[in-house]
Amino acid sequence: MKKKGRIMQVLASFLFLFVLLTCHMNLKAQGKAVNMNYKEVSFVEAINSFRQQTGVKFLYNLEKVKDKRCKDLVLKNVPVNKAIETVLKHFGLTYSMVEGVVVVKETEETSPTTSTHTITGKVVDQAGNPLPGVTVIIKGTKSGVATDVNGNFTITLNEQKEQTLIFSFVGMQTKEVSCMAGKTVTVILEPEEAQLDEVVVTGYQSINRRDMVGSYTTVKAADIMMPAYNSIDQMLQGKIPGMVVVNSSSRIGSSPKITIRGTSTIFGNTDPLWVVDGIIQPDPLPIDASSAVTEDMKNLIGNQISWLNPADIETITVLKDASATAIYGSKASNGVIVITTKKGSAERTSIRYSTNLSFRARPNYGMFNFMNSKERIQFSKEAYDAGIRYQSDPLPQIYTYEGLMAMYNNRQISEENFMKQMEYLETCNTDWFDILCRNSVSHSHNLSITGGSQKVTYNASFGYSSSHGTQKGDDMTQFNARLNVNAQLLESLSVNFNLSNSFTDRKGYGPGVSPETYAKQTSRAIPFVDENGDRVFYKQYYEYKLNRTGQLEYGYNILNEMENSYSKNKAKNVNMSLNVNWNIVTWLQYQFVGSIAFNLNNSESFAGEKTSYIELNYRGYAYGSESSGSAKFKAALLPFGGELATNETNNTSYNMQHKIVFSKTIHEFHRINAMAGMEIRSEANKNNTNTVWGYVPERGEILVSPSKPTEIVPVGGVVPISWGALDKLYQGGWANTSITNNFVSFFATLAYSLKDRYVFNANIRSDASNRFGQDVNNQFDPTYSFGISWRIAKEEFIKNYLSWLNQLNLRATYGIQGNVVNSVSPDLIAQYRGIMEGYDEYYLSISSLPNPLLKWERTKTWNLGLDMQLFNGITMSFEYYGRRSNAIINQDIAQEYGIATMKLNGGRIHNHGIEYSINLTPYKRKDFAWTVGINASKNWNKAQNDDVRIKADKLTKDNFLKGSTDRLLKKGYPLSAFWSYSFAGLDPQTGYPTFNRIDFDEIDPDIDPTTFLVYSGQKDPYFTGGVNTRVRYKSLSLGVDFSVLLGAKKRLPNPYANFNYGKLPDPYHNLSKDLLKRWQKPGDEKHTIYPALYTSVEDVYNIQLPDGTQSNSIYSMWANSDAMVVNASFLRCNQISVSWNMPPRICSKFGATNCSISANLNNPFVIGSNRFNGFDPELGDSVMPKIFSCGLSVGF
Repeated sequence: MKKKGRIMQVLASFLFLFVLLTCHMNLKAQGKAVNMNYKEVSFVEAINSFRQQTGVKFLYNLEKVKDKRCKDLVLKNVPVNKAIETVLKHFGLTYSMVEGVVVVKETEETSPTTSTHTITGKVVDQAGNPLPGVTVIIKGTKSGVATDVNGNFTITLNEQKEQTLIFSFVGMQTKEVSCMAGKTVTVILEPEEAQLDEVVVTGYQSINRRDMVGSYTTVKAADIMMPAYNSIDQMLQGKIPGMVVVNSSSRIGSSPKITIRGTSTIFGNTDPLWVVDGIIQPDPLPIDASSAVTEDMKNLIGNQISWLNPADIETITVLKDASATAIYGSKASNGVIVITTKKGSAERTSIRYSTNLSFRARPNYGMFNFMNSKERIQFSKEAYDAGIRYQSDPLPQIYTYEGLMAMYNNRQISEENFMKQMEYLETCNTDWFDILCRNSVSHSHNLSITGGSQKVTYNASFGYSSSHGTQKGDDMTQFNARLNVNAQLLESLSVNFNLSNSFTDRKGYGPGVSPETYAKQTSRAIPFVDENGDRVFYKQYYEYKLNRTGQLEYGYNILNEMENSYSKNKAKNVNMSLNVNWNIVTWLQYQFVGSIAFNLNNSESFAGEKTSYIELNYRGYAYGSESSGSAKFKAALLPFGGELATNETNNTSYNMQHKIVFSKTIHEFHRINAMAGMEIRSEANKNNTNTVWGYVPERGEILVSPSKPTEIVPVGGVVPISWGALDKLYQGGWANTSITNNFVSFFATLAYSLKDRYVFNANIRSDASNRFGQDVNNQFDPTYSFGISWRIAKEEFIKNYLSWLNQLNLRATYGIQGNVVNSVSPDLIAQYRGIMEGYDEYYLSISSLPNPLLKWERTKTWNLGLDMQLFNGITMSFEYYGRRSNAIINQDIAQEYGIATMKLNGGRIHNHGIEYSINLTPYKRKDFAWTVGINASKNWNKAQNDDVRIKADKLTKDNFLKGSTDRLLKKGYPLSAFWSYSFAGLDPQTGYPTFNRIDFDEIDPDIDPTTFLVYSGQKDPYFTGGVNTRVRYKSLSLGVDFSVLLGAKKRLPNPYANFNYGKLPDPYHNLSKDLLKRWQKPGDEKHTIYPALYTSVEDVYNIQLPDGTQSNSIYSMWANSDAMVVNASFLRCNQISVSWNMPPRICSKFGATNCSISANLNNPFVIGSNRFNGFDPELGDSVMPKIFSCGLSVGF
């Protein structure tokens, strides 16, 4: 496999370099001829026909030529150069050639003069990049020129007096500048927002924005870029209305949870579909992390686009409703995110290098509400004096207050030494965050080369990043390379080729190791090193299964665990795609798309022989403490070596599309765009998991033999041994899985526009999948949509009376979205098992009963939209939508089937909501501009039926207390709803918690738990929004981005969580300062919700409830009560950014065309409930680090 991987790497690198070198060679001009026969034609139609026949590119100002028409335009086999001149002459226009691009301009008219004067200058964009082909005209005349490839121009004036020049360029705002002859001017053109994004990329096709009636949002990657992050999905929070982005971890490279317009499935994947350059990205195969040694592996696997370098992305388009997503069929019900990468340019070759250096600040105890060492010891004293006892007798040791007390009581230490050591423990205040976390520095580098000729364009990029989290050992390095080549092979044939390659190396932690969690949970009264500077191994009790002589002791040191265990993941990704466009005739095109992608993930997790994990589970004594032949040595399952778990995942996906595209304008009033096609897609996943014992990496990565089962001698009694350390091998330690998903799809789209005002849009797709057996009726899943829009602002009565209303578009759509649940099948599924005890025969078990009526999940969606633009500067959009889903759920079946439940259609889920966005420029002048963007959305999610399992696994109070992710709890409530006990306050005499609604006359096992619980809210936010603002002064820009998530509720951590049966927690546990606010005397109940320490188990345990069950204690009920529910809404400042574009005159001194310097601050603050006591309300039990970064970008 390694050899095959190297061959792929060499092949990809060779192909990359070969094509890159080839792109620098201009193709020889081929003899071409142009044919036209029009009685009457508009300029735009004629130029489009010319371009389709020859591939020649034109630059022109649409506003100046859109109304130009001519008659009797006839060309027969006219050479290209002659044809350009002839066609433009018919419209009274002329041209100039700039780097192979025809720059159209109006015919110059020069009045006779006796003297001439000149003005020279340069035209650039906001980033300082030169703009070739800009039309420069003297106001009031038709005299003008075009800028050259470097943006320079020289224009001749007829008079010496001050005159006004008009600068115009497609996609840019027209600008007027007053100047005098003999002067040199630099003109900066700004983007014309109304002309941007004229084309919407949906993945399968590019649609004119005027013909798009579905709900979508497009953002430029450059506008949301956060250089400190490695993946684009981490940058989307608060940017897209209707899309909720929730961070799940502060670890490097972690993937957030993304939901578009609510949850519509229970067993299916809730992630949106990711599409990169028209290719659907396969879902990563999950890792079985049920074993302790593999628990961190799942944190190292990224999502569908973790391989993609954000610097290579041009735009991100989010498709939301059925009209926009139905073309994707059975995978579109969760929404679609379409990414378009950067392409080459026919301009001069340009090189851009950018780098970013980021600094992450580690957490510290000042952020949280934990006890210091003195408070922790004082609490133990007070609790002990109040009669609270320990869960087990404290181990005599000088590193804990409780151990020190045990030594003093056993007369193992004098009173003087006891007081001296206790004073040391009270003041040691070990800073575990400083020991286990760090202020980390990360850096990234990107190099891109773009250019080409009229026939071939290319874009090559290389990226490298080295990222380091605030927890020591949380590291990731990534290398990306990408090549895009577009070639016009023939007049009617063009080819686009993409090749990308990425390598990612991530490192994590071994079993039971989490530095930040340990820092939060470990008492600060425990020293890290002793008086000699040696690491402290503080003692704890444990039991070893082959030693029954009583409790054993082991020493624990977190850095020892970190140094002798690890988890890591190496990922390789290769993507290749080929797009072929053949213009059969001017209005008919054939398109082919083919792609292949390889993904390889190799994960390892290791616990070495020096770790406590091996001691507790396989050895029974400290490393090196027993010699061969001793009783404990003979009882060891694994006297030498550690445990190594490996996981290898291979994913190979193929995609092939054939499309026929029809595009024609008839009599100027009728515009028809249609597409029909088919797609074949296959995904093959192979996963191998293996575990070995006796692995010793420091000795040449060898394996030593575990103890032979026949030679193992338990201590203190007879214990079943079986296969010794190898038992786990036959209990999931080895597994090999292969999954293949095949899809065949047929699809068609139609967009009809009448007078550019009234648009009708329709889509249909039918998917066939091997997931639904041999029944042809169920194999195919047709999805469809249709929509209409009315561009009201185009009506004459609007133009005449509401000239300030530039755009008013009313849209309505309806359709069906599909979702295939890969974990469910309508067929009989039997699982092969091993040997059944007592029968000594192979056996199998039934996992799923056949259900020929099982269908794919379907979501009916409707959407109403309104788009507006006012005063040429304020744009806004409003959406109102509804979604009704028929989800697959578990239902009871008769017992004679041998299985209690089976999966059936019937779960009804309803989502509806509103979305709003507005973008405006409150102030804009030559040297100063201020822009603001606001978006907001709210989604209402409800189950439309109750859970239908009555006998088997029926709902209990625990389901309602925890909330359920795979069941509909209660009709009319959100899927993420949860309930709580109703807290009635603290008892004035005892300080114990009391509750409402739990009194009853008789037990009812079938009672609805919500009759004695209260609804607390939903775990997922229902409102998301964002605000971004930019201020520009000359070449200096300041940007601030905010995001807000509202509506989520969370339970606070239970400060009594480690008080088992009312006894004090182990000495090494740190405690919350909330316990210092506990009830201690009558009257305290008036100002605290924290109950007293409890000494009587009889009063607080085995509380009978109305459903006949018993609660563990009133303290666990208090932890699950509404008193501990907090509003998890928050406002986050995602980024503050400052950038400066160097003036061109400075850049030219070191040979650059442009250069910018930037500084960013991510997560500077978050505003939420102060009851989180320093924790981030989004994460609940952790914090998002502040990230300071600075960057440089220079172009040549």
